[in-house]
Amino acid sequence: MPKYGLFGDMKKQQTPSFSNRFLLLEGCPSISSCCPTLGFALPFALGLLLPSLQASAQDAIEVAEADLPAVPEIVSGTAELLNLPFEEPSIVSQLLIMTLLCALIIFVLLAGFGFIRERRRSRENLLAANLAIQTLQTKLDQSESTLNALDLMLVIWPGSTAAPQIHGTLGSSSNPLPKGSAVLALGMWLQADCAQQVELAIERLRSTGQRFTHTAETLNGGFVEFKGSTSGSRALLQIRVLESDDLDRAQLEYEASRLTSELARMRSLLDEMPMPVWSRNEEGNLSWVNRAYQLAVEGDSLEAVLDAQTELLDQRGRDSVQQAHASTVGATSTVNRLPVIVAGKRQIFDVVDVMATEGQVSIATDVSSIEAAEKTLERMQAFHTSTMDQLTTPVAIYDSTRQLQYYNAAYAAQFKLDLNFLETHPNESTVLDRMRTNRCLPEQADFQRWKAEHLSSYREVGMREDWWHLPDGQSLRVVSTPNPDGGVTYLFENVTEQLELEKRYKLLFQMQSETLDHLNDGVVVFGSDGRLRVYNPAFTRLWDLDETRLTGQPHVAAVLERCRKKFQDQEVWDRLKACVVDFNDARRGVEGRMECSNGRFLDYASIPLPDGATMITFVDVTDNVTVERGLQDRNEALLAADQLKNTFIQHVSYELRSPLTNIIGFTELLTSEAYGTLNERQRDYTDHIMKSSNSLLAIVNDILDLATIDAGIMALDLGPVDPVDSIRAAAEGLQDRLAEKEIQLDISVAENMGEFIGDSKRVRQVLFNLISNAIAFSDDKSSISVIADRDDLNIIFKVADQGCGIPDDFKDTAFDRFESRKSGSNRRGAGLGLSIVKSFVELHGGIIDIESREGQGTEVTCSFPIEAKNLSPANDEAAE
Repeated sequence: MPKYGLFGDMKKQQTPSFSNRFLLLEGCPSISSCCPTLGFALPFALGLLLPSLQASAQDAIEVAEADLPAVPEIVSGTAELLNLPFEEPSIVSQLLIMTLLCALIIFVLLAGFGFIRERRRSRENLLAANLAIQTLQTKLDQSESTLNALDLMLVIWPGSTAAPQIHGTLGSSSNPLPKGSAVLALGMWLQADCAQQVELAIERLRSTGQRFTHTAETLNGGFVEFKGSTSGSRALLQIRVLESDDLDRAQLEYEASRLTSELARMRSLLDEMPMPVWSRNEEGNLSWVNRAYQLAVEGDSLEAVLDAQTELLDQRGRDSVQQAHASTVGATSTVNRLPVIVAGKRQIFDVVDVMATEGQVSIATDVSSIEAAEKTLERMQAFHTSTMDQLTTPVAIYDSTRQLQYYNAAYAAQFKLDLNFLETHPNESTVLDRMRTNRCLPEQADFQRWKAEHLSSYREVGMREDWWHLPDGQSLRVVSTPNPDGGVTYLFENVTEQLELEKRYKLLFQMQSETLDHLNDGVVVFGSDGRLRVYNPAFTRLWDLDETRLTGQPHVAAVLERCRKKFQDQEVWDRLKACVVDFNDARRGVEGRMECSNGRFLDYASIPLPDGATMITFVDVTDNVTVERGLQDRNEALLAADQLKNTFIQHVSYELRSPLTNIIGFTELLTSEAYGTLNERQRDYTDHIMKSSNSLLAIVNDILDLATIDAGIMALDLGPVDPVDSIRAAAEGLQDRLAEKEIQLDISVAENMGEFIGDSKRVRQVLFNLISNAIAFSDDKSSISVIADRDDLNIIFKVADQGCGIPDDFKDTAFDRFESRKSGSNRRGAGLGLSIVKSFVELHGGIIDIESREGQGTEVTCSFPIEAKNLSPANDEAAE
């Protein structure tokens, strides 16, 4: 403790009087007790001086003995005092002893005077110390009173491990706070975050001496100021309750700090958001952007974006935002869906712009996927609505308030409801009343009770099913399903036909059972488990089975084993059994014929049924086999006769061709009048001979061609074929017949015909026969059309006439050989024209079709492939 620092200069105090000094000396019991330094130093000094005094005294005695008379009393006394051996001293010795004794007395007096002075000084110091203590106590009381009056608490930590000293109190009657050491339990009376911050600051203060000033909020809503400092090795903490202006300032600072922290957190959040966010100042310039904005505009850094004022929205987009603000008076925010170019890619964003007094804040949300999903959802809803409108099943959806929200066309038609009425979204109770008026509800004795029971579907948690039998005979299956968001969806399934079909099915089943029982064919059905399900009496009759053996649904193996008595081929029975019990995914039936031991023939067949069962039938074909064998013998005879006929025709054709050629040659010679002039009648005769000979030659040639085709030796001379030239060549050979009947030939050829691969001679022959056949069955002064067209793969010729047409009973045999009919007064032809046409077309790999209506004409269509692929074997050999 400083001696005078706290109480001023103690030298200015008055010095005590002599009497007071004497009192002070009387109060001092000993030198060592009042002046420890003097009490310790005096004996020590005497101990050091005593040997020297003894040596000096001995020398003085020796000198005195020699020069001075002895002073026996003094010397003896001195010797006794100094503990020396006494002898009769001399006068000098006695004087010297006296001198030493006087010096000793003076020394003692001086020491006593110093002791008295030191004792007085100690007393003065003690009085000054008592006075300083009283002053410090007074000031301590004043400081504590001041601390208590200012609601200030001081916490002192003398050392790192010492207990804290607490002075002062906090709080008042209106806002009590902890007292004493309870104030250090900060979490009990401060907000959690504030308590944590103050505790960390105190810990740093005591460990590193870091000063701090912090304002914390109490649980009662007040504010307390913490100020930490150090003094030497002591840590000081001042706690002060803030009131009045200080409280207002603290609240403002706390709110500002909170808002600053909140702003920092919000900026951190906005920086991490994947959506571009930006703000503008009062002048409309960018003042802040987040990282997503920087990436969207492909900026090098946030500072570069702000310096360059790089805009995410184009001018049109910004104008749209401003127009939206102008159109929404009183609103501070707008939402605009705008196209934005982000990283070179066009995307759709919802831009939310908030107008503030000091600028604008905007955020853009990528809704490209949402917009695509919405469009997809709209399309799906439109598709579902369209689909449900096309359904024949009535559908109606009511919401939780029982208002009609959706219906399809079948609903309005089924219950005869007006569309204008349904568009008003009526209540279901009203709809039921209207349906009752239209007689589209079941007749009820108590309609109100029935309606209340029907409307109870809104309280159901699961699907409900009802059956309505309407007065007009219809039956409806009504399925009501609760919607997740409330309301009910009704599905009205018209089961009138289903019930009718079920009824008819039962009747049909009964009829089939009766039919099976009266069939002569044996029928047996085995289930998917191989057990017998159904059999008819014919089955037991064919195999001589006892019906009692078939009761109890025996297995297929046991049934077939009993049937094996009449047919011993085990392989056949194994195949039939495998059809019943086999587990193959593809179930296939088997069929065959059995020749039983009793001479009967049975045709068997196993048929897989849709339900997994297998039906086996046994048909007695003994009579059929007998007839078949007879027919087979007869067919062989007919084939031999047909072969004989073909051979005969070939021989006759070859034999006729030589004389016919001679007749044609001589006729041409006569017609040329090389051997004389012919009169008119002779010329007519030669013309008739020429026409008849040519007709006969054409028939013979056709017969030979057909024979060649039948023999498989017909060879096509393939090469490029011009359809126009083929039509022209065929038409030129028929000019006489066309002119004779005054028939007009109309030829129409497509512009892109081109050529195709074929036998040009046979193609002309086909067209010649078709046009000739059309002339034969056309009326005089009519017309015949020849149309040539092509598609990607084929060349198509169509020959149409306006003749009598072909009767329905003749269409199937129109292409058969030697099949012909009369056309009015014309004679019948040989019936080889269409047959030879079909043969040549098919030989080219094409197809032929005929369409005709009796009395309306005939149209024959021939199709030749552009690239001939289907060649005859003879052609293949020729090509090789």
